[in-house]
Amino acid sequence: MVGIPGPTLDADSAEALRELAPGGVILFRRNLESGHQIADLIAKLQDLLEAPTLIAVDQEGGRVSRLEPLFGKTPSADALARSGPDAAFGLGRSMGEALRSLGFNVDFAPVVDLCGPEVQNGIGDRSYGVDPAETARLAGAFLEGLQGAGVAGCLKHFPGLGDTAVDSHVELPVCTRSADRIADEDLLPFRRLGPEAAMVMVGHGRYPELDPGSELPATLSAPIIDGLLRRELAYRGLVVSDDMEMGAVAPLDVDGRAGVAAIAAGCDMTLYCADLTKARSARDALIQAGEEDAGFNRRLQQAAETVVRTAARWPAPKPDGHGWLQARGKIQRVTAETES
Repeated sequence: MVGIPGPTLDADSAEALRELAPGGVILFRRNLESGHQIADLIAKLQDLLEAPTLIAVDQEGGRVSRLEPLFGKTPSADALARSGPDAAFGLGRSMGEALRSLGFNVDFAPVVDLCGPEVQNGIGDRSYGVDPAETARLAGAFLEGLQGAGVAGCLKHFPGLGDTAVDSHVELPVCTRSADRIADEDLLPFRRLGPEAAMVMVGHGRYPELDPGSELPATLSAPIIDGLLRRELAYRGLVVSDDMEMGAVAPLDVDGRAGVAAIAAGCDMTLYCADLTKARSARDALIQAGEEDAGFNRRLQQAAETVVRTAARWPAPKPDGHGWLQARGKIQRVTAETES
């Protein structure tokens, strides 16, 4: 999955997308200006990529709200936690309706990391709290509303970044919790919500107790993705990496090597959110690795089939530049009720 540079599909980006044929496109604030513009951009992306495609956005609410210029302020997960599951469901449902009307079929939400709102690690108030069961209940309500509106949700950031001290956008966080505590607390929301969630995003944190002796982030760790998420938790949906251009993993991604490692570890899709050149390097490295290793080629085929199956399960709708206005009103009502 790749990002593009601006609010229109310029000729260079269009040619790069034709050549790359990615499984999806993720849009950011730089791409989003108005309802009509977004609907037009997504319609052009759908026509260009032809096959079932994942069109994604990070629309959590609070400070991670790419569509804030359209929707206005929305409550954070921390604010929803104080209001209860009905508010979480309402925001998830109304956001899903709005996103679907614009042509999106993926929202990289909800966050299920266990974290206090004051913690400066990139999570903070994006979290529903530190209680595992309550986090699962609240995030589950948001997920139910979102997916009930026809937009695929994503639990993030496996196996949990809440108990780390630095932001993975900048550097590699290290979680020093014991394996037993991670299993009992951090994994509980993934365990409970995994059967319903279309996707799980693996975070760029290092977990010495889960992958002893390794210096790698979870995104490149077979014991964590294939072993823990796939085998122990029996997760069957799409597994996606966090952005491979983030500071925690980018130094490892020389000539696309980290992209190969992520797929080998069990990810089905890697995100390159800004640099199409890096995405191309990763694609070329994946092809070369598949040609050289029959076992890895089978892993590539399995991953590609999961992406296609997910896109077919959550088909991207034809954008409606007007329909989002009604959903925006619902979002604003939920926001007002949460703040009152």
